[in-house]
This record gives sequence, structure tokens and C-alpha cells, in this order.
Amino acid sequence: MAAAALPNWVMVDRFVYRRDDDKSFREDKRTSATSTTSTGAPFRVSFILAEPPTPSRLYVWWPEGPKRRLVCHLVAAHRDLVLLRLDSIALESTEEHPEPFQVMILHDYFVYIPDAPPSQPKLKRLPACTEEDSLFMGKPDLRPFEPHSVGLLRRGEEEFAVAYLTVSRSKRSVQAQLWVLRSSVSTRPSSSDDDVGDKWEIKRLPIQHLPDEYNDLYYWLSHEVVPFKDSLCWINYYRGILFCDGVFGDSPKVSYSRLPLDSFPRHPSRHTRKELYRGLCVTEDGHRLQFVDVARDDGAGIGPMAPSSTGFTITSWNARRLGNGATCWSTDATVKALELWDQNTPASLPRQVMMLPLLTMDKPDVAHLILYEWQDVVDKASLVTIDLTAKRVVGKVVPYINGEEDLSTDDADMVNLKPKNFAPFLPTEFSKFLNPGRLYNKAHSTVLRKGGSHG
Repeated sequence: MAAAALPNWVMVDRFVYRRDDDKSFREDKRTSATSTTSTGAPFRVSFILAEPPTPSRLYVWWPEGPKRRLVCHLVAAHRDLVLLRLDSIALESTEEHPEPFQVMILHDYFVYIPDAPPSQPKLKRLPACTEEDSLFMGKPDLRPFEPHSVGLLRRGEEEFAVAYLTVSRSKRSVQAQLWVLRSSVSTRPSSSDDDVGDKWEIKRLPIQHLPDEYNDLYYWLSHEVVPFKDSLCWINYYRGILFCDGVFGDSPKVSYSRLPLDSFPRHPSRHTRKELYRGLCVTEDGHRLQFVDVARDDGAGIGPMAPSSTGFTITSWNARRLGNGATCWSTDATVKALELWDQNTPASLPRQVMMLPLLTMDKPDVAHLILYEWQDVVDKASLVTIDLTAKRVVGKVVPYINGEEDLSTDDADMVNLKPKNFAPFLPTEFSKFLNPGRLYNKAHSTVLRKGGSHG
């Protein structure tokens, strides 16, 4: 394993494999890093990386951490950095009441910083974000963030920013509230309390939008955050994208662009689940923004395809941002299920619903998708790769969840949770910065092979 080169990019499973004993904790020394939470509890993380479409995994060893589910989160990634969150439980007390009387949930954010051998990856814990002018028992009240609405943006040699965005509403206007932390990859503590880069800032910003787009924003909900060039994109898969430009500056700008959709429902049904069939992807080394939609012919959101259904249609679009903040969409490719089924037998390509489309980071016309099969007890899932331009399957279907038989394996916790909490994979290229014999040009975020040729 140590001799094998790591992939240039990976798609990491959002499910975090919490394993607190040495027997079940899988570790790759090249990807491992250690740190402590704000409560002083030590922990260790390790990524088990695989060539797409096989999902990569994040393993966490945290014996002193809470035993509840969903206390470890894979939040975001950009270029060489990955953002993680661990949720700890703390018991509060005061001088007047020395006995613990209040349980607090602490959200610790860590930036994972890779490094090629012989060095080791590092984890940088970020300062907590507190509510403005809000105190609880004489202490600043912590601001909770929804993990799917937190973004990470890398810039230059040392800088990164972590940001969280919400939309506030009134009868006449909408505006964005943006929490931003600007910092560096240095894991050394700041030498000055005046270091702006280690403090959270809150900004209230107007949102540029067209008059008929007001209702899109009034009922806003972010499904995920995608970094694109020097911007962060908060996306709602029923409506559009909030582009936040200038995150590192003092005056960021937020503008709204609709997705290339036929309709924009005011109150989407919880049974529609369009977020399972759509993806906003960044390809071509971060220079191309694309949107992919899988439209089921039966119009259903959940469950197997109707017996009379002819399948689905996969469509990809390319986004071009204009100088006024608007976005122009052009169709790249359209593929129908029947075109794929005519070329492949049911054994080589099961006639199942395709979900969670993800374009490869280096090829804008190649997509990885989940083939999902609903079962009575435990659902099954596998991954397939489609060349959207050539309209053909690439390689073999890769098993992912084998149904009820997986309940007897170490992955039983993932298998039980997935149908209720299916999330898109996180694409990231941090893996290539772990390969020995490579030099990382941080200024341009490229990998150079020895001798100066491009990797």
C-alpha cells in the first residue's frame, strides 16, 4: 500500500467511519493525523483512498468522544484542504454552582492539511464562532452551523476561508448573513489577539437578483456549498445558486442565479427529493462549473421506477458567469436511459434508478452515479461511470452496499443509516498532495513533477 501512488482526486463518502478500537480502525500512515478537541480529548483520523468511482473513506478514532451517531462530520474540501467537524459534550459549572448543571454541545472545526512523506498531515483546530452580544451564564453563546451550509475556500500559498451563509427575509427584501473566518494553514497558535485571520466576522450583505426571483430567495434552503475559483456557491437544487465573490475581502458580494430548470416551486414536496438527482460540479482543474440533472420519467422522488417507466434522462449544463453577476447556461450533453440499456445487458447495467451525479474533476463529460435498488429490508447500491458525450458505460459497475448481507460486516452502521441520510460524495484533490516525489506549487494550486513537467 505504501508503494502505490495515490489518485489525483477522490470522492469521499460523507459517512464518517467512527472506529474507537485498534482492530476496526483502518489506517493509512500517509493520510493519518492526530489532534485534540476543545475538551482535551485526543483523536486520530485517517483517509482510506481509492480510485473513483470506488468511494474513499474517512476513519476516526476517538475513544473519549460521545458515543452518539452523527458526531463526526466531513464538511467541505477545496484544493489541498479538507474541513472536518467533531461534536463534543461539555458540562458547564460556575463559581456559584460548582457542580455541573448544564450540558453544552461544542462544535470543533478542524482543517486537515496534507503533507507528503516524510512529513505527516496536520489538523488545525479553528476558533469557535460565538453569537454577537449574546451571553449564556456569563459566557459567549456559541453559534451552531449546519454542516451542509459551511464552505471552505483556498487561496494562494497560505490562506483559506471558512464561511457560513443564511438568508434573512422580510416582506420587501432579502439579504445574506455571512459568517467568515480567514486564516492560514499554519498550525501554530496566533501570536496576537488582534490577528483578524483567526476571528470570525459577520457581514450582512444585499443579494443581487431579478425582481421575479424574490420568491426563490424568500424560501431559501442550502443543500450544499461548492467552491469555484475565488467564489463560494451555496446551492438550492430546486432553485439556483448564491454566488459569494470576494470572500477574503472586506466587502464580499452575493448574487443569485437560477439553475436551468423548467419550474421553481415555492414549496417543494418533501417527497420530490430533487437534491438526490442533481449535482453542481467543478471540473477541468477548477476552471469549469457544471450542473447535472437526472430526470425520472415517472416523476417520482423516492422508490423504484414505475413498471411503465422508460427510465430517466441525464442532462449536463456548463455555466458561464457574466460581468454583471448573471449566469449563462449552455447544454453540454443529454443521455437517455434507453440509449444506455440498448448497449448493455441487465447483468452489466442493472435497470435501476441513477442518483447523486458527480462529474469527474478532470473530465467534464464523465459522470459517476449511484445505481439504487430499493429492497424490503436493506437497500442495495452500486456505482456506475457514464461518458455523457459518447453515451456509454465506462468500466464495470462497482458494488457499494450489498443489502442485508452487509449487516453482518463492520459496515453495518453505515448500511443502516444510508437510506435515511443519503448525501452526495465529497470530491477532493487533496490526495495528490500526499504523493512523494511531487512538489506543490501553492500559488497556482498545481502539482509539479520533479524536473518541471506538469503532473
